[in-house]
Amino acid sequence: MDMHAGVRNHECDVCGKAFTKKGDLIRHMDIHAGIKNHNCVVCGKAFTLKGNLERHMVIHTGGKNHNCDVCGKAFTQQGHLKLHMVIHNGVKNHNCDVCGKAFTMTSNLKRHMDIHAGVKHHTCHVCGRAFTQTGVLKRHMDIHAGIKNHSCDVCGKAFTRQGDLKLHMVIHTGVKNHNCDVCCKAFTMTSNLKRHMDIHAGVKHHTCHVCGRAFTRKGDLKLHMDIHAGIKNHNCDVCGKAFTQKGHLNLHMLIHTGVKNHTCDICGKAFTMTNNLERHMDIHAGVKHHTCHVCGRAFTRKGHLKLHMDIHAGVKNHTCDVCGKAFTRKGNLKRHMDIHVGVTNHT
Repeated sequence: MDMHAGVRNHECDVCGKAFTKKGDLIRHMDIHAGIKNHNCVVCGKAFTLKGNLERHMVIHTGGKNHNCDVCGKAFTQQGHLKLHMVIHNGVKNHNCDVCGKAFTMTSNLKRHMDIHAGVKHHTCHVCGRAFTQTGVLKRHMDIHAGIKNHSCDVCGKAFTRQGDLKLHMVIHTGVKNHNCDVCCKAFTMTSNLKRHMDIHAGVKHHTCHVCGRAFTRKGDLKLHMDIHAGIKNHNCDVCGKAFTQKGHLNLHMLIHTGVKNHTCDICGKAFTMTNNLERHMDIHAGVKHHTCHVCGRAFTRKGHLKLHMDIHAGVKNHTCDVCGKAFTRKGNLKRHMDIHVGVTNHT
């Protein structure tokens, strides 16, 4: 036994650390030898010192006796509290050699370096997408769970990510700082401008798996798919006709208003829609895009070709109520009816 308290005569031959008791030195040597005789009965983790095991057990019991005086956050171990306090000190001594970003803790710097290395340890079990950080994966999982905790105070639209909500809020400010160099159209967000530029570049990433038609926007493809599904959710309040797209309904409503602002410069005929005028101009130009694959006859309008195909198919849907004779075209039936009324204008 040592005669004088506090005298450390037992020195470690490996690291030079000194102890007052020989027993403490023996236990200390287990660290260098890698001997861990103290096991956690809950998770099985092993420790070289009994004291370390006792501090570890606090994690399982949930006891958090070490509180931060600044923010009140509690920790199970004093060491964890010390690491946490660095955040409040604002000291960032751990710098990234690649981008120069500084961190308060070494562990944060290590996780950051995974970004530069392209290392993604955290994988989504639903879609297989991988992430560099656990927190990012957790936020990603909210998408699959349909969790939207970030709501817009203006319109009520909800988002899974705080960042998405911030981008959305720009819409309500009305500020459009992102301008297209081609047509000068302005946008609230850079992402919207990028998608818009695909139109000028003719880029169409979204292809219909049914008919192969491609679109520049995902939303346009979704609307297009309603055509194949036969979904018509946009109904005319006047005549009840239904449409797959709201834009088609808006164009249709011009028929009921009777407004015809699109006039032919050649014959003066007016139309409610621009596309109707364009098809009409084909008549004057003698353009016939629609050709019959049976006889080769060409037509300016697709509808005329359809009517013509009834002749080859032998389809006669227009029947005389008097004698029962059938015709492929309504016009032929009308001329036929003159016979029954005694009209002899048609030779």
